[in-house]
Amino acid sequence: MSNHSVLIVEDTPVNLKVVQFIMQRAGFDVRTATSAEEALEVLKYFRPCMVLTDIQLPGMDGLELIKRLKSNPDTRNTIVLALTAFAMKSDEQKAFDAGCDGYITKPIDTRTFPDLIRRYIVPSHETPTNLAPASTLEAARTDFSLRNIQQSFVAEGIRQSERFINALDARFDDSEARIAAHRWVGAAGQIGYPEIAKTARQLEVLLQQSSPGSMASVRESLDRLVQLFSEAVEASRPEPPAAAGEEVCSAKTFDGDQIKQR
Repeated sequence: MSNHSVLIVEDTPVNLKVVQFIMQRAGFDVRTATSAEEALEVLKYFRPCMVLTDIQLPGMDGLELIKRLKSNPDTRNTIVLALTAFAMKSDEQKAFDAGCDGYITKPIDTRTFPDLIRRYIVPSHETPTNLAPASTLEAARTDFSLRNIQQSFVAEGIRQSERFINALDARFDDSEARIAAHRWVGAAGQIGYPEIAKTARQLEVLLQQSSPGSMASVRESLDRLVQLFSEAVEASRPEPPAAAGEEVCSAKTFDGDQIKQR
């Protein structure tokens, strides 16, 4: 078992890719799984120091996965952290009752997340020095990858939210919409779209309440999300090159360590 190896269990592609990039760039040996069942299979041949798991997973949920890991003699000493968009105190207590060693609420701070994970793995006075920061080339690759993640996320967000709006009067599946909203909450905050995360959270709450008069508010939230996703698409389009002889007064920058909306 490597001292700096991590298994990430996450079913939302955006969240999975972001955490994977951050951890690999910081020098961790990373494996991934998109379900609890897949994680149990991976753990048959990969023995990480830590498992980072979402709570809301398809099939077996993260709480059951934690219970199984902590009841298995082969994995009971593995550090298990719940990494989830659930923010209620009762959800946190459920995770600790299941046996997790820590609870991290999304969105994560991408600048400090690797150091936070290291503190769980080793005492602060033994923080490893061999996990070097990324080179300039690695940082550029990470920057490019994260831009691609952002573009894919907002494009898919428009398609999903418009589909939900079109289905409101006939074939609306509130459980599917609630799952999508929950995923948007965690993913948007992590890749620099806090307003999308905020609006998605409002939508998630409305769908959980499911009161007879809430559908008008659901439509308003979905309309707002379409607007926010569309604005994010426009903001991500490359600017046209400056005309010959035109002075360039400013430039956009993107910090690969801090994936924040500017």
